[in-house]
This record gives sequence, C-alpha cells and structure tokens, in this order.
Amino acid sequence: MVLGSTQELSSTLAQRFSKNLLHHGLIFQGDPIEIVESQAFKLSRFILGVPESSWEHPDLFHLRPSGKMRIISVEKTRTLISDLSRTSNQGGAKIALIHDADRMRKEAANAFLKTLEEPPPGTYLFLLTTRPNSMLATIKSRCLTVRLKKQKEPINKEDWLVWTQAYEAWILSLLDRKSLANDRTSPVFGAFGLTSGLLKIIHDNSDNESKKSIKSLTVIMDEKEKDAWETGVRKRVRAQFLCELADVTREIIIRNKNENLPMNELGPKLAKVVQNLEKNTRLMEVNLKDEAALEDFYLTSLRIWSSK
Repeated sequence: MVLGSTQELSSTLAQRFSKNLLHHGLIFQGDPIEIVESQAFKLSRFILGVPESSWEHPDLFHLRPSGKMRIISVEKTRTLISDLSRTSNQGGAKIALIHDADRMRKEAANAFLKTLEEPPPGTYLFLLTTRPNSMLATIKSRCLTVRLKKQKEPINKEDWLVWTQAYEAWILSLLDRKSLANDRTSPVFGAFGLTSGLLKIIHDNSDNESKKSIKSLTVIMDEKEKDAWETGVRKRVRAQFLCELADVTREIIIRNKNENLPMNELGPKLAKVVQNLEKNTRLMEVNLKDEAALEDFYLTSLRIWSSK
C-alpha cells in the first residue's frame, strides 16, 4: 500500500500515529537516500518527542550495513531484535531504522521476519531503501510502503559539461558515414579516451562527496559502518552520473535528428545503447570493475552507432 509522496507526507504519517493508526512496519523508498532518511527521522522524532536537532534517543535503534560489501549481517539483526525486546527506556514507543534495507541478506531477513510480523508492543520498524526491488518479498509483504517522490537535478559541473561535448562529437562522428569510411581508427581511440575521462570524473566526485559525507555525519557509527556508508556514497555518485549519461545520450540524438538522420533510424540504435548502459550499470552493482563495464559500453556503442 502506498501512503503518499507529497511534501505533507510527514504530517500525514504523524496524524496516523496520533490516531493510533500507524502501521508498525513501513518501507520508506525513494531517491536519493538522504531524502528517505530525512523523512524517516522526522517521523521518528515526532513519535519519540525529541527536538528536530536531535539525531539520537535511547529508544531509537539503528541497523546499518557493515564493511565495503555493505552487508546487514544476521548477527547485527539478532542484536537489534534483542534490543527491541527490552522495555522502553523512556516508557514510550521504540523505533528501529533499518538503513539500506535492501542490503539485508536472506539469513538476516529470515531472522527479522518474526519481529516484523509480531513486534513488541509500541515498536515501529522503518525500513529505508532506494532499491525496493532488491528486498525479499517476504519482508515487503509485511510492510506498508511510503513512496517518496524522486528528486533528480541535472549535473552542472564544468568537467562533466566539457566531457559531454566530447561525447556528442564522438557520437556524431560515428553517424557520419563518409567521415567514418575515411577514418575508422580515431573513433576507437575516442572510445577509450571517453572511458578514462568519465572514470576520472566519477572517481573525483566520489572522493569529494564521500569525504564531505563522512565529515557531516551526525550519528554514531563504528568503523565498519563508516566503510559501508562511504561505499554507498561512492555507488550513489556513480549511479547519478550513469543515469545522467543515459539522459544526455537521448538528448544528443533528439537534438541532432534531421532528414539525413531520421528518428526511425536513430531510435532503435538509441534503445540498444541505453539497454547496454543499463546492463553494465547492473553489473557494476554486483562488483564488475568500472573500467571493464564502461569499456564494454563504449565499444558496444561504437558498433551500434556505426552500423548500417
């Protein structure tokens, strides 16, 4: 069930709690994760009666991924279950925030199911995710879903804008049959140049964002949780650039279609290129090296754009 996606979401959920109608298990899903966490924290503060500036409370529990693999282990899940079974510290509600709930493995999810089905009195379980489709169906079926409107802004960084200009020139060179017949080597070198350029942009921005994110942390984490947090930031930065790459590719084709390059010819090629990008994006999520995935994308794109 979807409860809402408007800016008044927190108020709506707070009203449900006040009327004793709030479901004990909620999945907060959206993108970026910062917005998801913000909404879950707002509701948690209201339920626990803590000021907006506060991030901690003795009856607010966190379950986070650990390590560079970003796994929510069964051991940490059982610790949370044990904590929730105890009497409330303040005599009121207890809340557990399960961060990046899609990182909960099968063993951890199975251990969590009984608590999700029959939580201790006055206990609320908020599962936070940007990838609900990666969560087990047995978990999702026991929760209500709070869908937050996706917030996406175009990337407006100078190095990215310069790179996209080179990317557009590369695509147009592949669509120019006459030019391609005279020079089939330069586009290949161009593909590798675009790959290394995009990797540098992603890595540089990932470094900057992860450093800023760690410095701005307002909650207590152990070192393994910090590793998982930093890895998550890096993955989100990469995903943002790859999503923008798909949008930029579409824009290039729409902007350059004409009587010599009609959409009925370019459309199928565009679809194949975007599908290949999505495939490689998924492979990177399961730890295929960025270099290998992007090289495959550009070399495959080269064949698609240059084909008759």
